[in-house]
Amino acid sequence: MQTEVKSILDNVIYLNIETTGLDEKTSEIIEIGAVKIKDSIVTTFNTFIKPKGRIPLSIYDLCIDLREEDLLSARNIEYVKSELLGFLEVLPLICSNGEYVKSFFEYHIIEVKNEVLDLMEMAAILEPWRKEYNLQALLNDVTTLNKNQMHRGLQDSLDTILVVNSFLCRLWTKEEVLGALEPIYKTIIKGNSLLKKWNWTNYLLKPIMFNNDEYIYVYYKDNKEENIHLKRMDIDYNEYEDLLKKSEIWDNGGDFSYEYREEQKNISSKIRQTIENKERIFIEAPTGSGKTFAYVLIVAISTYLNKLERNIEESSVIISTDTKELQNQLIEKDIPNILKKLSLYKKINFGAIKGKSNYLCTERVSDYKEFEGDINGPLVELFIKRLIIGGKYGDIENIGFWAYKHFELDKYIKHICCESENCNLDKCIRECYLKNRYNELPLDNITVINHSLLANWPYGEKKKIYHLIIDEAHNLMEKAYDFFSEEFNSKEFLDLLDEIENGNPSIYFILRRLNANFGYRESVEISDIKIRRDDIEYNILNMINEFRNMNLQNKEYNFTTEFFNSREEYKLSMESVREHLSNLKVSIYSLYKLLDTYISNIVSDEDPHGDKDYRKLLNYIMKLKGQFDVIDTFITQSNEYAKILEVHKEFNYFKITNTPLKVGELVNDKILSDVKSTTFLSATLRIDNSFNNIKKHLGQESANEYKIPAVFNLKEQTRIFTLKDLGSYNSMNYIKNISGFIFETAKKLNGHMLVLFNNNSRREQTLEELSILTKGTTIELHTNKKALKYLRDKNRQIIMLGTKGFFEGIDLPGDALTCVIIDKLPNQNVENPLVKAITTYEHKKYYEVNYPQLCIKVKQSYGRLIRSTLDYGYFIILDGGTNNITLRKLEKDLSGPRIENVKSEELLSYMDNDYKIWKMNNLRTLLNNLRVKSKDIPSSIKNEAVLNNLFWEFKRYGEWSTQWYFKNINTTIKVNDSVKGVERKYTKGGQGH
Repeated sequence: MQTEVKSILDNVIYLNIETTGLDEKTSEIIEIGAVKIKDSIVTTFNTFIKPKGRIPLSIYDLCIDLREEDLLSARNIEYVKSELLGFLEVLPLICSNGEYVKSFFEYHIIEVKNEVLDLMEMAAILEPWRKEYNLQALLNDVTTLNKNQMHRGLQDSLDTILVVNSFLCRLWTKEEVLGALEPIYKTIIKGNSLLKKWNWTNYLLKPIMFNNDEYIYVYYKDNKEENIHLKRMDIDYNEYEDLLKKSEIWDNGGDFSYEYREEQKNISSKIRQTIENKERIFIEAPTGSGKTFAYVLIVAISTYLNKLERNIEESSVIISTDTKELQNQLIEKDIPNILKKLSLYKKINFGAIKGKSNYLCTERVSDYKEFEGDINGPLVELFIKRLIIGGKYGDIENIGFWAYKHFELDKYIKHICCESENCNLDKCIRECYLKNRYNELPLDNITVINHSLLANWPYGEKKKIYHLIIDEAHNLMEKAYDFFSEEFNSKEFLDLLDEIENGNPSIYFILRRLNANFGYRESVEISDIKIRRDDIEYNILNMINEFRNMNLQNKEYNFTTEFFNSREEYKLSMESVREHLSNLKVSIYSLYKLLDTYISNIVSDEDPHGDKDYRKLLNYIMKLKGQFDVIDTFITQSNEYAKILEVHKEFNYFKITNTPLKVGELVNDKILSDVKSTTFLSATLRIDNSFNNIKKHLGQESANEYKIPAVFNLKEQTRIFTLKDLGSYNSMNYIKNISGFIFETAKKLNGHMLVLFNNNSRREQTLEELSILTKGTTIELHTNKKALKYLRDKNRQIIMLGTKGFFEGIDLPGDALTCVIIDKLPNQNVENPLVKAITTYEHKKYYEVNYPQLCIKVKQSYGRLIRSTLDYGYFIILDGGTNNITLRKLEKDLSGPRIENVKSEELLSYMDNDYKIWKMNNLRTLLNNLRVKSKDIPSSIKNEAVLNNLFWEFKRYGEWSTQWYFKNINTTIKVNDSVKGVERKYTKGGQGH
């Protein structure tokens, strides 16, 4: 069929497919749509394909206007092939997701040999700073069209044309405006031979006499700003927290629903008083109390008023978080939104900064030669260099999930990120994102950092910390030990030694160059260096052999022990290990002393600190000296430290760690010594209903404290279970049993589940088992935190499998997340070296050490479930253990319903009814809201649901216009035009229809 459509590119085919799932081996192609542009003549191809298996109901929701009868009456794939091949000829195919289309064609229609061009890959190369590269996101961002992706073959192909046109127009316009910038086509042609073969290359050359005026829908700015109209308002900032009572400020623009809460005002008041009085305070603010809003409000107003008075110290506040998710949420959403409401957006400077290794280094990217050794390396290099050009981007965390995965950046990041020791930001002359942020720090009024950076603040010369808000402060219970620990890792140390001859450039080369620059004052002998290096390697090998001879029992996990409190059968071996460590220490010192002597003799009495080679060598030998000190401390017995020895399960390396036990003194000396005011905030600070535990641990016994009462009715919104029939976590069939239960739960709830594991091994085993169970279904398994956003998609059935980093920092209100499962109570092993050191040296009982950590972790994981008044769901502990006292204490600390111990089948039988009641109650709330707002319910229900993070939508009218059907995934409810008149219809299987 011929149609009217304008494509910049000629002699190509835009093609997209629809399938029954994402796995080509277990899913089928059900629709193919294509638009051929040949010699400027446009023709289309569109066909349904009859499926052999069942079509998941979610596919009909995803693919707009797709009907079952169309598929059932369609031709089989064998009858479509010849017609498709005739249409495709040998023209290249441009697909919105090329990898996906290619994988399905290679499995189902192997006769298609056409070259496939991936729109997502092209978009990532041209605009590498983007977070999303799916068709819907690109339609939204690079066109002015207000279109929703239909997930239909032909329409998606037409939309792909619009997006490709837009990207090319944006590219050529930018290259024309920035005349000094070399066109990407020339960059590629001049580059690596592999890069020249990139299948998009020839399409990036701007045609002669090209006029982009014909493409009026192209959006040319980098980012679209939300078009929210805010009325101008007079705000008295001296009212501080009392501004929360003025709903007209927060309702201004109508972009979010605001409700005044006295508890939120009280949080703000306490924080303001703490800052003004230069005090310290612990505030437990449960989920839903609005603590983030509360402290951002006070920080914004306080810094602004002090900025007006030119009071530099008081106009600067540091906010420290534990998770990157909260850090990003603050910078991208919370702070800008609140500043805009307060009319302070352009009047206050704010930003985030992380440790240096979180950023790409322009110099290291330029020097890295290994890109050329990989078939995809040149394209990765092009992506990275286009990303960091001009120093506008460079935060590794902000690289889009798809691009990071597609370009396999994990292989390269450690070679091209900033190095803490060798990165001198004050003397860097490159265009660098980190350098730019570093130089902006003195101008920041609000700076967001993470706890690890706070513990070792490296930017003190640019910015002092005067006032500090520590959010997610419960993490300091455990993290404080990590902050002040020091370690020696044999594998990492061998890598350090390898730099002597094989560094880029090598230490030996740098040493010779330094010697030449200072007039050859020293005779540098590589043989002397190698002898000392070999001696160290010999001592490390001796230690590894010693560990092999120890007959370590557990081959599944690394062996760990508290060095001076090891089990009886290892005590004699530990004496031998101590002797080997002493020899290793001596050999390291010998190498350090030789290199230090060389450097001292070369520079003599001159001041070499401006010399780059000198700085690199100095950093290198200080690393050697630091590792010498770690070993020296480790082999000296002391009640002040936990001395932790870890041996890899396959003897690939060993690690020793010195962990100080009295961290409170270090928190005060190393972190808070010069800080005027500190607010410790979290939803989970109290243990056994008291702040005493965390205050004592952090050395803050005299700090103030304040507790906000529970906001949500957890007893009505949740149920908590432990399961009695899946076995103990260390039993033989445990993985198989829990995987089966998780799978059955996912089928009932259509995914929207988070499964948390206390260790990575159990997660991997469960993932493997679930991969078998979910094969051929539409249930998706994900383990990367960046995939959490998929839970918000009602058309996808997602099970997220997470470990330690997933226990907190996840905010998915409404229908996105309705079930949280944890594999077992997070008890600490009695043989845990740190636990053993604390119980031995500080004379504490095991439960005194174990329960605080267990309580915090369970409270945090439970807190992932309820984020708003309309949240609901199950919190399930698969193995609740046998200690009923612990479970009863948890009941009190969770402030939720009683913990029920049931069989898995019994729990599954409750599920349909419980979830339908919760969903129906939420629908009632939405309907009430719309009636109060006097809005038309059928046309407004979806927007109201979206505002409340719910999936409800109007489905159809009933027999009368006052009778409506509403749908939420697999639940359909019939409603009469009266809030009280709510009925439900069920199919035989209990599912709504």
